[in-house]
Amino acid sequence: MQIRRFVKWFLRSSDPQAQRARLIVRLVIVLGLFVGLFWIIPIDEVIQALRSADIRLLAIGVVFGLATVFLSSVEMLPLIRKQGIQRNLLQIFAINLSVKFYLLLLPTMLVGSAVRWYRFAQPEGKVVESFVALAFFRLFETFLTLVLGLGFFLISMQEAIKVSLGWVVLLIVVIVLVWVLITRFSLPIYRWIRERAGSLPDRPYLHPILDSLEKVLSTASSYADMPASGLFLMIGAGILSALAGITSALFLAEAVGINLDFLEMGWIQAVVSLASQLPFTIGEGLGVREVTLVAVLSLFGINAAHALAFSFLIFIRNILIALLGGILEAIEALRARRTVRLAEIHRDTNDL
Repeated sequence: MQIRRFVKWFLRSSDPQAQRARLIVRLVIVLGLFVGLFWIIPIDEVIQALRSADIRLLAIGVVFGLATVFLSSVEMLPLIRKQGIQRNLLQIFAINLSVKFYLLLLPTMLVGSAVRWYRFAQPEGKVVESFVALAFFRLFETFLTLVLGLGFFLISMQEAIKVSLGWVVLLIVVIVLVWVLITRFSLPIYRWIRERAGSLPDRPYLHPILDSLEKVLSTASSYADMPASGLFLMIGAGILSALAGITSALFLAEAVGINLDFLEMGWIQAVVSLASQLPFTIGEGLGVREVTLVAVLSLFGINAAHALAFSFLIFIRNILIALLGGILEAIEALRARRTVRLAEIHRDTNDL
């Protein structure tokens, strides 16, 4: 009983000591992963691979990384507008860049989510509306990652199928149709489950499944009446954002001499993205991303040192994008400070 209570406290408690303990465990795990990696992989080979990296390809990868963030902002635009939150595209883009900056400094994905949630909720105080919009965005992003990753994997593994644009287009059409059905029919399904959930026998193992399904359907039902134009803008921008992210990774891989095709990189990117969201990760999957890439790329016969160098290039790209968010944060802080200073001067003048 005491062990169960301790585990519950450690995993779920918002107590500062529990948060500190979780952070320490994350740091120990990441440190252990890197020690294990460099125990196996000679660090001088990794450094040599990084030194030989093509800077031009790295720069192109960074540009496509920025495009990914921008397209994600386009994807968010109809979602927050549906909730009555008035933000233009550039403001959403700036918020997303700021989130990248805070994820670089702070250890968990939850911090980044909290920053984005707060920024959308203020100053109008639309706390619930902001939460619903971001929950729907996260739901769609997870769905997109899973479907694109699985679709690219199945297509790339079929030797009899020639890789063509047609298969990719078919996969995208399927994504659009499925998500249209999810949003349009989530509300009646949600109501049907709520009406019948109470009549189900008391089986404890069913409760977590029903609760999770109810949360998903409840989130999706918030956008059941979303205009078709907004829905297609969200889906289209989300797909383009995912494709831009894959393209960015392709250029970064090529910078250190790793040659993969688009479909292969597509499912590899999905695996890395999902692994980076594990509860014990920090800094957008630091450590877990490196281990995952070394393991997956070994299936293609790629040298572990080059795989690790590729992962470090992804980290460098993320840092460069995050620094842009940091610059925007500094400008905003200076602007707010100047506004406060002017208000104080105006108040002192009136007092005289």
